[in-house]
Amino acid sequence: MASKTPNTVTEHSVGSNNLIVATFSTNDWDNADTWDSYIPSVVGYWTNATDDPTQGKEKVDVAHSQNRYGTDNSSRFTFYTGENNRTGILYVLAKK
Repeated sequence: MASKTPNTVTEHSVGSNNLIVATFSTNDWDNADTWDSYIPSVVGYWTNATDDPTQGKEKVDVAHSQNRYGTDNSSRFTFYTGENNRTGILYVLAKK
C-alpha cells in the first residue's frame, strides 16, 4: 500500500455539484494504494481503467472514506486491483 498522486486533476461544474476527474497515467495503482484527496462532501465516485491488464483480473474497484468529524476534512480513496501497475481515471462527484 502506497500513497499515490494523480498526474492531472480537473474540476467541472455539474449543476449543484462538481465533477473532479483525477487521471493516474504514470502514478499507477497497486492493490490497496490510496489517494488523500481532501475533497469535501463526496456523493459519488467510480473508476475507469485505461491500461491493458495482463491477466483475467481486469476490474479496478475503489472505496472512499471521509473524516467528517475531524478537523482536516480528509477524503481518502483506496484502489483495489487484481494485478499491480494499473492506470486509470477516478471520477468524483461532490457537493459545491
